[in-house]
Amino acid sequence: MEVYADADQILQEEIKEYRARLTCPCCNTRKKDAVFTKCFHVFCFECVKTRYDSRQRKCPKCNAAFGAHDFHRIYFN
Repeated sequence: MEVYADADQILQEEIKEYRARLTCPCCNTRKKDAVFTKCFHVFCFECVKTRYDSRQRKCPKCNAAFGAHDFHRIYFN
C-alpha cells in the first residue's frame, strides 16, 4: 500500500510542476490559450497581445524583443 501512496504523491508533484510551467508569469493564471515567444517563454495569449498592442514588444521574462510573428499558440488536448 505504501508503494502506491508514494506513486500517487510523485504523480501529484509532477502534475503541480507541469501546471506551474504553463502558468502565465504576467497574470499568474493558468490559461489554455497559451503562447510561447521566440525566446521560448510561455505566457497567456491575452498578456502577450496586450503587450504587443501597447508597443511593449519585449518578453516580460528576459526582455528579448518580439514582433507579430515571434509568438505562437500552443494547443493542448
